[in-house]
Amino acid sequence: MRKVLPLVAIGIISGIVAASVTVAFFYSKRSTSSDSLMTAPTVIVPIRPLRMESGPGDASFVQAAQRATPSVVFIRAYGERTAGDDFWSYWGLWMPRTHQVYSAGSGVVWSADGYIVTNYHVVRDANRILVTFSDKRTLEAQLVGADAGVDIAVLKVKASALTPLPLANSDSIQIGEWVLAIGNPYNLTYTVTAGIISARGRNLNLLQGPLPLESFLQTDAAINPGNSGGALVNLRGELVGINTAIASRTGSYVGYGFAIPINIVRKAVEDLKGHGIVQRAFLDAEIVDLAEDRIGDISPEALQGLYIGRVYPGGAAEKAGLRSGDILIAIDGVNVHTQAEFLERLAQKRPGDRVKIFYRRNGKQYETTAILTNEDGEPTLLKREIYRSEALGADISPLSTRESQRLGISQGYRIQNLRSGIFSQMGLPEGFILLKINGYTPQSPREVEEILQKIRGRLTIEGIDAQGRRLYLNFSMR
Repeated sequence: MRKVLPLVAIGIISGIVAASVTVAFFYSKRSTSSDSLMTAPTVIVPIRPLRMESGPGDASFVQAAQRATPSVVFIRAYGERTAGDDFWSYWGLWMPRTHQVYSAGSGVVWSADGYIVTNYHVVRDANRILVTFSDKRTLEAQLVGADAGVDIAVLKVKASALTPLPLANSDSIQIGEWVLAIGNPYNLTYTVTAGIISARGRNLNLLQGPLPLESFLQTDAAINPGNSGGALVNLRGELVGINTAIASRTGSYVGYGFAIPINIVRKAVEDLKGHGIVQRAFLDAEIVDLAEDRIGDISPEALQGLYIGRVYPGGAAEKAGLRSGDILIAIDGVNVHTQAEFLERLAQKRPGDRVKIFYRRNGKQYETTAILTNEDGEPTLLKREIYRSEALGADISPLSTRESQRLGISQGYRIQNLRSGIFSQMGLPEGFILLKINGYTPQSPREVEEILQKIRGRLTIEGIDAQGRRLYLNFSMR
C-alpha cells in the first residue's frame, strides 16, 4: 500500500499540470469547436470605494448642516379657532363655539437683531408665539407682518447677536443641485434631510389671498408637517428657500416637497418691514402658457415663450407697445417658459420698476421697456391702509382701483390674513369682499370694526366671495 501512495500522488499532480496546460492552450487558440464547451474562469476583483468626482462628499453635508442649523428655530403657536358651520349657523343664528388650537413649525433667523421668517400658515391662528433657538433659549415673538398670498410671516423677538443665514440667489439654482431641508417635523427638533432640486416653477393652487403667488422649488429632500417655515439650504449653507408644502395623500412625505424661492421671500420680507404690505407689480396684461396640443412640424422657437392675451387699456403693457397675440420671450434677459416663471420674475419687482421685455411678433423678435404698475394701475409704490383688527380677527384693506373696476363696484373691503375673531365666527372666508352692512357702506376699515362690534340683533352682510359671486348673508348677533 505504501508503494502505491507515491504513485497516486504523482498521478494527481501530473493531471493538474496537464489540465492547466490544456486550459492555457485552449484560451491561447480561442477554439470555437462545438464539442469543447468550457466556462470562463472566475475573476475576483477587490472592492474599491466609488468616488463621486462632481458630487458632494460627506464633509459637504456635515459642514452645510453645521452652518445652517443654528439659524433655524422651533416655533409654537397658541390660539383659538371658532367653529361656525353647525346646525344653528345653518339657520342664520350665530352661536359660535371656540376651542384652543396649537400648531408647531419652523422658522429661520433673518437678521441679527431678532427678525424671524416663517410661513404664515404656521402662525395664522396665534395669539401667542414662542420661538426656541438651537441653544435652547425660548423667547416670545410678535407678528410684524404677514401675507397669505405669499405664505410669509415676519416675527420679531427681543434678542441680539443672532446668526442669520447668508442668502443664495434662487434664480441660479439648478435642477439636480443638492440641498438640505432643516426643520422640526413632528416636534423632532432640528432634523436634517438631504435631496436635490427636482423642479422649478411649480404652481399647486395652494395659497390663499386675493393675489396668490406660486412658483415653488420642488425637492425630494424629506419634508413633513412641522418643517413648514424651515430652511432649504445648499451645500454652502446658503438659504435657498423656505419649506412650505408637501404633495401627499396621507399627510406625510411621499417624495415631493416644495419651498418658496428665497428671492421671492427676500422681497416680501423687505416690503412687510418697510411698507406693511407686499408691493406687487403688474404688467397689465393676461399672460398664459402656449397651447401644448399643437401637432405638426413646428419649429422649437415657435414653441418658446408665453402668449399675451388681453392687454389692458392704458396699462404698462400697452404703453410699452405690446399687443394681444404677441409672444413674450424674456424679462430682463431671463427666458420665461411658463406662467409660474413669469410671475416669479414679477414677484421680485416693485411698482415703478423698469423691465426689458423681449417678445416675438409675426416671426420677428423685438425689445421694449415697460414700467410696472401697482394694484391701482399707477407706476408708484402702493400706499394703502391695512387695518389690523384683533376683534374681527383679520386684516382689512380697501379694494384697489383695478379690482373695483373689474368687479363693477365703487367701494369694498377685503378680508385677508384671517385669524380667530368675529369674521371666522361668522364663517366668512379668506379673501371675502365686504360691501355693505345692513345696507350701509362703511367709509373705512375702522368703521367696519366699530359697526360689527356694536351691532345686536339681525345682521345682513352683502359681499363678494372668491369666485366673484354676490352674496347676502344673514346673522343673528347677540
